[in-house]
Amino acid sequence: MRHFYIFKINPSVEKVFKNHPYEVFRTLECLYYRQEDDIYLGDCLVRQLIFPLAMKDLDIKLFKKFKNNYFYMKYKNVHSLHDFYRKESTTLYLHKTFLKLDTNVIKPCFLKELQEYAHLFVCDFESKDYFWLDTFKLSAVFI
Repeated sequence: MRHFYIFKINPSVEKVFKNHPYEVFRTLECLYYRQEDDIYLGDCLVRQLIFPLAMKDLDIKLFKKFKNNYFYMKYKNVHSLHDFYRKESTTLYLHKTFLKLDTNVIKPCFLKELQEYAHLFVCDFESKDYFWLDTFKLSAVFI
């Protein structure tokens, strides 16, 4: 099971680090593993690096897209897709500053819908995997 965190990065930061995603990943990783005594420093860095997401718009858009899918479920800000034919089990949690995507496949269906949003950076801290969502190829995804 993979656990992806998706952040909307400040456009000026993206412009500088678009070709150097490791620098963004390393900064976010430091924030992810930060100790409680460093919360103030982490909060200041988060406010400069990460922008809030349009959570309500995204929630409505995902619901409209998948509501007729037999394998789709939604409860509050949690969207789930458990497709037995594609062998996909994916859950997307919507938060104000990030999205958390738990999945068992490489190219989950929700990523295709998120590609329309700009400045999204995806990382899996446990597997040390990271990428800009707009550069990720999703051509093999079928809905």
